[in-house]
Amino acid sequence: MHVGVELVGRYGTADVSIEEIAREAGVSKGLLYHYFPTKNDFFLAVLARSQAELDEQFSRERELSALEQFDLNLDGFLRFVDDHAAGYIAVANARGREPRVQKLVEKRRRRRVDELVALAALLAGVPRAEVRTPLLVAGIEGWLGYSDAVILRWLRDRELTRDEVHALLRAVLVQVFDSANAQAVR
Repeated sequence: MHVGVELVGRYGTADVSIEEIAREAGVSKGLLYHYFPTKNDFFLAVLARSQAELDEQFSRERELSALEQFDLNLDGFLRFVDDHAAGYIAVANARGREPRVQKLVEKRRRRRVDELVALAALLAGVPRAEVRTPLLVAGIEGWLGYSDAVILRWLRDRELTRDEVHALLRAVLVQVFDSANAQAVR
């Protein structure tokens, strides 16, 4: 799996064969086919593993404020996708074609919405249930789509620095929180 994460992250799914993965891992391709009947099955397992690796990086550091923790996690995420650019782009390209990828990505997206609602509640100093409005959830979902588009452009074109991407994504999320909060106060 580790070799698969590395190869898919480096080259994407279209340019990596099961045979190449087996060779790099030092196992027979028959063994890989035993556990993963198709390349898509292997790809899904690699995606799940990548998401688990990414989640391990997001530990809560108690001495940080909520926004500082967000910055730390966003920076870790951007470093991860930068290190695995081809794989990130491959996942983005596969989303619309592979229902199982869509399901896995959607599950992670729902978790991200919940995490960002919790952040908005911390920043506003109110309970989650109070801050979780349809407007805030729509804004967060829009921010996640926006973030995907910005990150894909950054990875493909390399016209922006990681710091510029970070600053842009942070500023837009804070604006989403501020807008949703202002509407809730009215």
